[in-house]
Amino acid sequence: FIIGVWVIFKNKKINKILNSKVSKLSKIDYIIIGIIILLYSILSFINLGSFNNPQTFYKLNDNQEVVFEFANETDVIRIKTFCGEQRSENYLYYSYDNKEYNFLGIITPKGEFAWNDDRYPTKAKYIKLVAKNKSSIGEISFYDNYKKQIKIKSVSTNNKNIKELTDEQNLIPEQISYLNSSYFDEIYFARTAYNYLNNEETYEWTHPPLGKMIQAIPVILFNKMAPFYYRLMGNIAGIIMIFIMYLLGIELFKKRKWAIVSSLLMFFETSHFVQTRMGTVDSFLILFIMLAIYFMIRHITKKETKYNLFLSGLFFGLSMCVKWTGALGGLALAIIYFYDFIKNKRNIKKTLSYGTIYFVIIPLIIYTSIYFIYPKNRVAYTDSYKAIIDQTEMMYNYHSKLTDDHFFSSDWYTWPISYKPVWYYEQEYSYVTKGTITAIGNIAIWWLGIIAVLYLPYRIIKKKELESIILLITVLSLWLPYIFIGRVMFLYHYFPVVPFITLAVVKLLKDIEEKTKKTFIVPIYLTIVIGFFIIYYPVISGIPVSKHYIDSLKLLESWYF
Repeated sequence: FIIGVWVIFKNKKINKILNSKVSKLSKIDYIIIGIIILLYSILSFINLGSFNNPQTFYKLNDNQEVVFEFANETDVIRIKTFCGEQRSENYLYYSYDNKEYNFLGIITPKGEFAWNDDRYPTKAKYIKLVAKNKSSIGEISFYDNYKKQIKIKSVSTNNKNIKELTDEQNLIPEQISYLNSSYFDEIYFARTAYNYLNNEETYEWTHPPLGKMIQAIPVILFNKMAPFYYRLMGNIAGIIMIFIMYLLGIELFKKRKWAIVSSLLMFFETSHFVQTRMGTVDSFLILFIMLAIYFMIRHITKKETKYNLFLSGLFFGLSMCVKWTGALGGLALAIIYFYDFIKNKRNIKKTLSYGTIYFVIIPLIIYTSIYFIYPKNRVAYTDSYKAIIDQTEMMYNYHSKLTDDHFFSSDWYTWPISYKPVWYYEQEYSYVTKGTITAIGNIAIWWLGIIAVLYLPYRIIKKKELESIILLITVLSLWLPYIFIGRVMFLYHYFPVVPFITLAVVKLLKDIEEKTKKTFIVPIYLTIVIGFFIIYYPVISGIPVSKHYIDSLKLLESWYF
């Protein structure tokens, strides 16, 4: 890679293209970013998730019994179950005559829309399942000591035959993993996508609806509740982020080369890869914040006031409709907006009126409209302005009182070094292999990012550079307010800062190269970044590898995966 980039940088024609100043995208820019996006898309779609999972569910009431009758009395070793939108402990009993039953064990579902694989060796002709509470089950299968699926003669409850629990046996996976099961907070967000599909009250209500509505689009379009579909939109948002990084590189650094470096660093940023491939809503939050900042930069550099301000306010409003942490992006926008007002001595009436219209009124209209589009929230039916206010108050109370400790929680000041990654998923395949998914930062970017951010004030004082001012304001606005937040926090709360930390690194590299005239620095640094991504790929992708290899990647004692 180093040799290849070195040859490219030494080629006069290519070097001229890379170092030429760019004010707007041209054909060559679309070709370059198109190739980068294509390569990332291929990588990100590999093992994104299963296309098929059981789609029919049987809903059990409290203490409801379901009896499975086998064709013959047989050894029962394993039981696979697929949980639907509602989970409960299920008690198992076995019998030879369907009269006298003995206790066998308890199935405790891992999460909604997830498979369970339990081992309860016994010999039986009948298995009785008793739901402790209301629950939803999509499929059940039994296996003998030869790992062969046992033929089920009948399934009945309350003397009635039912088929929903055994009508999709062809969809039972040989190996249970994140590919066919939800994990971490997907149990909330994916479940809510299912609610949208079925026009039900939404389960996840602690965040505004927009992110979950976007996530549900493929689920509704394809009428399929499966991991690929409820992860698809987040992955697409992650792909778009790479394009936005290219645009930000153009706007801030004016040269094609630094736009390419910006997008490549986002390509190989490990936390970006993990977070955008999950069926949660953080992808949309960060994408909208990036777009809001991008159009604000265009406003203060291109002087295209109304058009860019409108788009900046629009995407700020959309970010608030995903998660309230979009307000931190709003803080950055406000500081940049009024800095521009003071510096360029803009008209105060226009500044205040535009600011009010684009960053207060429009976001409020968007926020309330989203609730009216789908008012079926579980804790408050938001069909009126008062109901929306009530819902907002309940959300605030929930987050402000969320003080329970968590093993993977971390303090805000530990985030820049990725001190405590969030361990999302683990699946053991054998005594020596396992798969794992961990939200961990690419330390080649994050650790250099600390130096890069500390470098920004120096450039501001010495050169009064606009790009340094914008980046410092944005990084601090998205990060430092967490000092005053008392609820439990995690490393993924730092994710909105990462794109701008990355751009600060690009700024540092740019200044070093221009100062030293050493063109080999960038390809060497990119090689280190890519090397970290490749080495840690098993930790961020869930592919099964040696446990010993995974353990060897724990550089800090606080790294668990």
